[in-house]
Amino acid sequence: MKNKLTVFLLLSVVMCLLAGCNKPFLQTMGSNPMPVYHEPRWSGEQQKNFTMGVGLFGTPYGIGQNVDEVHSVGGDLFAQYRFLDVFFVQAAFAGNGGTLKFDCNDGPCWDNYRKWMDSKEGEDSHSFWSLQEQAMLGLDFNIGLVQFGFGGGVMLSQSNGDYEDKRKELAEIGIINSPAESNEIFPMIGFWYGFNLGKKARYGVIKSETRMVFSGHLSDEGSLIGGVGSAMSMGLVYYHPSGFHGGVSTSTQELFSISLGKTFSF
Repeated sequence: MKNKLTVFLLLSVVMCLLAGCNKPFLQTMGSNPMPVYHEPRWSGEQQKNFTMGVGLFGTPYGIGQNVDEVHSVGGDLFAQYRFLDVFFVQAAFAGNGGTLKFDCNDGPCWDNYRKWMDSKEGEDSHSFWSLQEQAMLGLDFNIGLVQFGFGGGVMLSQSNGDYEDKRKELAEIGIINSPAESNEIFPMIGFWYGFNLGKKARYGVIKSETRMVFSGHLSDEGSLIGGVGSAMSMGLVYYHPSGFHGGVSTSTQELFSISLGKTFSF
């Protein structure tokens, strides 16, 4: 066992020397899918064709891909319209901002980056903010106690702040591997499933939702087929029949986020 461990450590050192370890990959904070959830289907007299909602979300402390000590707060506004019974279209807008620190938590990072992190500049917190707009078309179903559905669309993102400036600067001098794209349009998909609580969801609906966006700027070159990577957000949310909802989510750049909101039906 001891010999196997020694061989493994030696091979790790050799591979690191040959490959020069890895330049850390950092992406824009605005690439995170926003925690705007799909309004669940209600039965009979509860269901309305048009809904609007507002919400607040944020993380008191979190980590992400090669970032740490993430603190953020934001808000969202969305509108959703149902047609032909099972189809819906949703449009949403969100903005958030906060601070974070650079880190290396996604594989071995080479010495140049570690030396920069140990400098005064590398230890500082950096601000960020982002705006997102998204549009989704999909369909969903409410069968018995179970709800499920899926959809697709696009998400537009605009990001800025000290973090974005420093991310671009480090990429330009070759310390990190990170395409300097702060504004982008991402293809997006979403899917969800959940359960009605009580007869006709008398006590509300609880469901899990996942949203993913895709881009060649979300992956190290060649690490996935075609060099296309993804950013993902997964959440668990509870909807009350009164329209109030709250949930928790995790994403590529923020380990833990809390959201609270209110939906208005017309």
